[in-house]
Amino acid sequence: MSDKPVICVGAALIDDIYLCKEKPISGTSNPAKFQRSPGGVARNIAHHLSLLGNNVELITHLGNDIDGQYLTGQCKSSGISITHTKINQTPTGHFVALLSPDGDLFVGAVSTHFESEIDIPFLVSKTSVLASAAILLIDCNLSIESLNWLLDLSREKNIPCIIEPVSVPKAGKLLSANLADVLLITPNYEEMEFINGKQTGNNIDASIKELKNRGVRNIWFRNGKNGSRMFSNNEVINLPAPPVTVVDSVGAGDAALAGWMHAYLLNKPNIECMRYGHALASLVLQSKGSVAEHVDSAILEKISETLP
Repeated sequence: MSDKPVICVGAALIDDIYLCKEKPISGTSNPAKFQRSPGGVARNIAHHLSLLGNNVELITHLGNDIDGQYLTGQCKSSGISITHTKINQTPTGHFVALLSPDGDLFVGAVSTHFESEIDIPFLVSKTSVLASAAILLIDCNLSIESLNWLLDLSREKNIPCIIEPVSVPKAGKLLSANLADVLLITPNYEEMEFINGKQTGNNIDASIKELKNRGVRNIWFRNGKNGSRMFSNNEVINLPAPPVTVVDSVGAGDAALAGWMHAYLLNKPNIECMRYGHALASLVLQSKGSVAEHVDSAILEKISETLP
């Protein structure tokens, strides 16, 4: 494992989760149980990577408010460095999710000033620390301009770069991006179509070909309960999802990527990286909140060994 830090650039949010007692109905009030937890895609990934023993630097925005102070404490207690995080009077962002009784996301909404706070002048001021990364993880909560700047930097400094699309609307920010030499991108089918800016009639092969033509080295296609597929050069790896009883689906995709990254840093082959990702996602699916706090590298390795 590299001594260089894994640098995660993206959102840190407060997650407000409402688990509906019955199948949610739009346009009306739905009885639900409430829970609050730390969230944000980049922060969730950084949290798991730190629990797994990696050296992690999180570059994000936090408000100098109660929520920001809470997230600061959570990061420090989990071993995440936030030395280069921007903290000011702009409020901390929030994500609100309405879940169906089986834990699947019915609808979500996010409110954050992240795009305007983590702008190019701020990133330029962090060039030296960004250039020290073993891996650079960026999420699409960033602005289009900031995404492009980080992608250019990763190529200039020869840093492996991973992109997490976050959501269907935010994946569209990558439409005009130069994706040449991106190590990994992790879309579901709807996100792929927004990244490519075209409807391909459920033709996954056409969408994958488009991303490969744009220079992406690995595409990890997420398909929920149906597992996932990795498209790499001329290789396609299929991996079924492990059977679990879902408590809460929020953060499962973030966990999968953190598991993959941890195994990649251990120089594991791609299939093993995927197994680590599925293993960590399964733990989060069975937990409340977006992080499996009890996980460590030994637990994750043991679970991954039981997967097909």
